[in-house]
Amino acid sequence: MLVIVALGYGAWQGWQAGLPAYKRWKQQRALAQAKKFVEARDPQNAQLALEVALRSVPGNAEALRLAAEMLEQVGAPQAMRLRRDVSRLQPDSADDAAALVYSCLRFRDYNAARDALSAMSPEVAERPAALRAALAFALATDNRPISDAIFDRLKKALPDDDELKLSHATLRLKHPKDEQRNAARADLEQLAQKQPKFALRAYRELASNALQTRAYDEARHFFQLAGAAPKAGINEHLQLANLDLLIEQKPFEPLFAQLAPIAAKDADSAQQFVQWLLVQRRSAEADRWFNALPAAMMKERGMQSTRADIAAARGNWDELLRLLEAGAWGDVPPQCLKLAAAAKTIDVQQRPALRHETWNLALENAQNRLVALRVLQRLAAIWNWEDEAESTLWTLARAYPDQTWAHQALFNVYRARKNTTGLRNVMTALRTADPTVTRYQHDWALLSLLEDFSSAWNSPKETLQKLYQADSANPTFVTDYAFALALTDRGEEALALVRQLPAVELEYLPRQPYLAYIYGAARRPDELAKAAGLAVNGDYLPEENALIRRAQEIVTRKPAAKPKPTATAPKT
Repeated sequence: MLVIVALGYGAWQGWQAGLPAYKRWKQQRALAQAKKFVEARDPQNAQLALEVALRSVPGNAEALRLAAEMLEQVGAPQAMRLRRDVSRLQPDSADDAAALVYSCLRFRDYNAARDALSAMSPEVAERPAALRAALAFALATDNRPISDAIFDRLKKALPDDDELKLSHATLRLKHPKDEQRNAARADLEQLAQKQPKFALRAYRELASNALQTRAYDEARHFFQLAGAAPKAGINEHLQLANLDLLIEQKPFEPLFAQLAPIAAKDADSAQQFVQWLLVQRRSAEADRWFNALPAAMMKERGMQSTRADIAAARGNWDELLRLLEAGAWGDVPPQCLKLAAAAKTIDVQQRPALRHETWNLALENAQNRLVALRVLQRLAAIWNWEDEAESTLWTLARAYPDQTWAHQALFNVYRARKNTTGLRNVMTALRTADPTVTRYQHDWALLSLLEDFSSAWNSPKETLQKLYQADSANPTFVTDYAFALALTDRGEEALALVRQLPAVELEYLPRQPYLAYIYGAARRPDELAKAAGLAVNGDYLPEENALIRRAQEIVTRKPAAKPKPTATAPKT
């Protein structure tokens, strides 16, 4: 028995010692498989392999970093979450902090990029990698004063960086002064001539700027130069064709004959050409030309997806369904597609509920599979079904919290409708999925206060207080915490807070309804009138407009006896 126990204990110890090595091997194997799937342009299997890799050894920064890179290559927004995890594991890494910002910009989540920049420590934020990321954000949001300031700091750290010179010249193309714009054009042309690797980008920027200023001859000249640059594709030819069609009013047929052989050289060019034809509302020409391409080219990835795009543009729903069942837009359960097609078949104004019910069945049959839900969302958009598109986005948002594009699309819908409840629901979903993101916390709290106009000290007010305490120099946090105080009958404290803000922040349009309420709670009619006057030029939610009316009511009625609150915020 002693021998058996000893052998068993030894085996257990050996297993415990070998388990970490096995998990690391499993992780590396899954990462290698994911890389192969990425190279084969198979994003679905790549993501499955990455999930196995990340579960094998949780919290491995190197694996998270590699997984994020692969997801970015296949265009998956989950990369942002992984980049955020790496930044938390490596808080002193400027490269990882910058990579998170770039990832957010790649997926056009500018709010997330702003959050990532705010989360950098002062030491990390001053390093060149972090400054470059801050510059990219400033350029993406067209914040020229901040961009200029960052350029000045970067030029001191990297005086001979040509990439930096290219970016700075691109920014100065939009400068209000002629001498600055002329100098920027000269710098870009010089860089393009001296360094061929910059030629395509430089000439594209020059051509784009010329289009914006309606200098069409100049735009044509730079598009021609860009087309002759290394790595140029069909894009420049299509841009020139746009000029011919829109400015020169040339007939379509000769341009089509000129572009068709260029587009037929490879699958990528063919797909771009078809999309251009569809934008020109030439789906019939796209269909004929595409079907005449060599059979060998049709086997390349993406070609069947383009064929499905043509069928959708032509309204050929039977052909589209056949292609989707064959996987043109991804792997979708056949029953799910049949139900979507049935919803289209029974789409009559007299019985809209029947269409909704059928669509909901299609959503159920999608089995919360990302690709299937995205295909359904695309179909709802093609058919202009607003309700079905909204319900599909919600299914996506709940099943895949990392798909922040779905949340953003919902947010845009509700913002356009001025639907505060919908906006709050979106922020609640985001906050639940990732409570560490400051923006989710802030927006949820503020929208909650707009909907629940209570004088009690509650969770949303406490959230705004914590955000203010964490960053008391942030004008938004100052204003919104002061608003929370004003709602709790502490108008004088609220007023003292906002009076610390610079004049330019007090004139910021989105802030006026909240400032108006603060001035009303503190019984300052003159300042209230000024805020209300500025707010005339703003675009607000109904509840935000109501703040101004409530404030005006407060200053016109007699002060009431202050009730004793059951719970209060700590003194500021």
